[in-house]
Amino acid sequence: MAQVEAKPRHEVKVTIDYLPATEDFRKEYSLDTVLETIRSDAKDFFGVQDRQERDAYYYYLAYKGERVRDTNITLGQLIGEHPHAAHLSLVEQITAGSV
Repeated sequence: MAQVEAKPRHEVKVTIDYLPATEDFRKEYSLDTVLETIRSDAKDFFGVQDRQERDAYYYYLAYKGERVRDTNITLGQLIGEHPHAAHLSLVEQITAGSV
């Protein structure tokens, strides 16, 4: 009986910057991690949350200067299968008076 070797889990060192913060968020994720999980972890780290006051505040991820529109895709789908590191940004979007 042939032994099937498990594919090693590929971890990616993710760094996320957020303009007002003095330090970056850093954590390793597997390629199959959904981007919404990473966005949520980064928001928790930076102490921000999507919210609706008089204005609407929403925090999105950007990769290579482009807004990540679908946070239901995986990290691997965004960056490809072989990178060992990824740098993203958490960006605040404010929509005025959206009550």
